[in-house]
Amino acid sequence: MPLKALDYFLVSLQGLLFILFFIPVDWFSEVQIPDLMLWPAQLAMIIGIIEVVWALKQMGRYLSPFPKPKADAELITWGVFGLVRHPIYSGIILFAAGYGIYFRDPFQILMAGVLALFFYLKSRYEEKNLRAYFPNYASYQKMTGRFIPNLFTAKPK
Repeated sequence: MPLKALDYFLVSLQGLLFILFFIPVDWFSEVQIPDLMLWPAQLAMIIGIIEVVWALKQMGRYLSPFPKPKADAELITWGVFGLVRHPIYSGIILFAAGYGIYFRDPFQILMAGVLALFFYLKSRYEEKNLRAYFPNYASYQKMTGRFIPNLFTAKPK
């Protein structure tokens, strides 16, 4: 599928959001988060990293930052992609949220929310392209959650 200006814009905006996430901002005071929340925040970061690495390994040569599949791409519906349709995005969101909570940084918590919104919008566009490229993507969509596993849909045997 040929790339359009929107594809380049989305990838550029994603890079900018990543940079903004890690720029130290002291505009806000530290958020008061109970110490009890630090363990779940660490767990979210660890799960997020595992999810991203697992998805990157599965994608292999089909990996692209652009929201369109490569010309020779195959639809991956097993492994971590059998749990969620966009594990790289959900792993980044998990990591970002956990990181912001663990370091009690309101700007990073806000940026995690911005990343979640951005990835939701980017994934909608990406899924439009995937449905056009892969005839069976619509049925995969029905069975698998976007960012969170769909625990209430029976998987075909």
